[in-house]
Amino acid sequence: MEDSLILGKDKQVERVFLYKQFEKLCPYYISIGMTYEQFWFGDVSMTKAYQEAFDIKQKRKAIETKWTIWEQGLYIYEAFCDVSPILRPFSKATKPLQYSKEPYEIDKYYDEYYKKAKDEEKEEKEKEFEIMRTQIYFKNWANAAQKKFERKEE
Repeated sequence: MEDSLILGKDKQVERVFLYKQFEKLCPYYISIGMTYEQFWFGDVSMTKAYQEAFDIKQKRKAIETKWTIWEQGLYIYEAFCDVSPILRPFSKATKPLQYSKEPYEIDKYYDEYYKKAKDEEKEEKEKEFEIMRTQIYFKNWANAAQKKFERKEE
């Protein structure tokens, strides 16, 4: 392995072996799903793909956690509302309301949320595609105009 020279804090040159940096990163990439062989012997661009996949997984997990917390809050709120008649001191109601027998159909809202996110992503990709198409069209036009002027000069 090659090593490099780095100027240290005390202005002395110290040797840093590059494989030591890779040894520090290896456990992290193994923890996000790469195998030892992929990290050490595979294509270097795989680390970027694994990192991006891990980031996407973390974002999805965060969104799912937010939905779970929101759903729990909804159930707790309903439970307090159902029991509140017996908590009021001068109320004529002496029995709590019956708690819901079925879970809420939150899947619809969850699906709508993901559909909206996918639609926004699709729109963004369409915009990028349109920009690329316009750039290609302009470059082709510019090349054709340049060739036309070159022919006139001859």
